Amino acid sequence: MKKVIYIAFNYNHDTGIASKRLRGVSKYLPSFGWQPIVIVPRTSNDTVKIDNVRVIETDYQDMISKFMPKSNNTGRKREVSGRDQTNKFVSKSLSVAGEIFAYPDSMKYWKKPAVEAASEIIENEDIDAIMSTSSPITAHIIAHDLKEKYGIPWVADLRDLWNLNPYINHNALRGHFEKRLEMKTFKNVDALTTTTELAKKTLQSIHPTKKIECVVSGFDPQDFEKTKQTENSEKLTLMYAGSLYSGKRDPSILFDAISQLINEEKIDSDKIVVDFYGDETNLAELSQKYGIKDNVKIHGRITQSEVLQHQMNSDVLLLISWMNESEKIFIPGKVYDCIGCKKPILSIGYKEGSLKDLIDKTNIGYHVSNVGECKKAIYDYYTKYNKKELKYSGNEFALDYSLMNTAKNFSKILEEVI
Repeated sequence: MKKVIYIAFNYNHDTGIASKRLRGVSKYLPSFGWQPIVIVPRTSNDTVKIDNVRVIETDYQDMISKFMPKSNNTGRKREVSGRDQTNKFVSKSLSVAGEIFAYPDSMKYWKKPAVEAASEIIENEDIDAIMSTSSPITAHIIAHDLKEKYGIPWVADLRDLWNLNPYINHNALRGHFEKRLEMKTFKNVDALTTTTELAKKTLQSIHPTKKIECVVSGFDPQDFEKTKQTENSEKLTLMYAGSLYSGKRDPSILFDAISQLINEEKIDSDKIVVDFYGDETNLAELSQKYGIKDNVKIHGRITQSEVLQHQMNSDVLLLISWMNESEKIFIPGKVYDCIGCKKPILSIGYKEGSLKDLIDKTNIGYHVSNVGECKKAIYDYYTKYNKKELKYSGNEFALDYSLMNTAKNFSKILEEVI
């Protein structure tokens, strides 16, 4: 079996879409002839143990802990000392001067121990390839140095774009150095990957001579082997799980649509509920504004396994994206778990882009961008629910979005570069 070193900072994180992709790729690569050796920082997260996956934990110190004195706080109340004032000043200074200190990112002090750990493996074993995945960008810089030193084929996975990420805005000076660093870092890369065709096209604009492939993410089939529907709902239940990012993901279209349908007596107020798990930003106020406070249930944060179980017991799964053209190149990771649950989807977001294309291609539900479209989708689901005809309608293309296929696609790219 061929061996690949995988520089994957977020591998051990217990939540988040990023960790799912990293662990899924690692888990299923051995099925396609590649044994991953995952290089991760030693943090407070427990080491994830997966058969056929070696995990090497290295020393790690983040930027804040490197410059901030450790607190001796024992939990007792105490007066603010001069040292506390200094700590606050240093913390604020780091925040203000982040454009300088956090270049290229705040995980940059992981580079030295990660390079040392990977070098020891390379010098003692036959390593066929290197993979790196960002964020953080430091992962690619580590891989670049290993490529320079040992000449091993290297594939860099940009889950989010680097300089062309529409949601990252640096000042002119930082932007100049960032772009120069990206060009220097990827000068010797053998292949670049990203997560959507639109992102691939965008990346190709500044790396026109590089091999660039789109490798979409997916759901982990094993997550759903033991997660089954355990109860039937007494009313049409829509469910959203995750962050609302301080209101950037705005449920107003959803609330307005439900409110209008109730006022028009097209749906019964007692037969529809929206469950929110996770972020509670402005939900109570918005539901009150649209007169549907009794229809919106706010539950707070729960574990990932609990999220999956609640999804299985819901009727329609909600995706809410930022209503911004920049969203076009992204596919939110939650859509893959929605596919894995085999539940109808109602996606609310920008009128076009990668997410809408996926939903249209797979026939897993509706993608809407205004109140009128949202009303039609909810009314359709409500009517089918009352007739006991509401069911998942995904087609054969939906089956492509599994992490097994994600790993398979990475294995093909690895075979092509070695």
